[in-house]
Amino acid sequence: MKEKKVEKYLQTRYKRELERYLNRMVNFAKAQSRSRDDFDRYEAKMREKLESVEKRELNSAYYTQLEEFLDKVARLKEGDGTMEEIASEILHEANKIRKSRRRKSYNRTQEKRYDEGDW
Repeated sequence: MKEKKVEKYLQTRYKRELERYLNRMVNFAKAQSRSRDDFDRYEAKMREKLESVEKRELNSAYYTQLEEFLDKVARLKEGDGTMEEIASEILHEANKIRKSRRRKSYNRTQEKRYDEGDW
């Protein structure tokens, strides 16, 4: 029983750190007066915080998208795009991820309506 609690705790911690990374990168991309060097340093600092948490296997499509977002940001960092292009790509990808999360929460099934004769 104790091992399950520890595993659950580590999974939750990893999930939270993934979401923090996404939110911090979006906030950085929204800031207007940032340079490419600032982006490189900030991304390295955020990735270091994420790597301090032990990576766990996650079975959710949302968290898989977050892990793919990490790879995309790393490719953007290695690329030679301008800061405007990088910010635009980060915001676009983050918006897609957030939309997929909201779509899941608002997907409601219609309630069945019974006629009086169906009882």
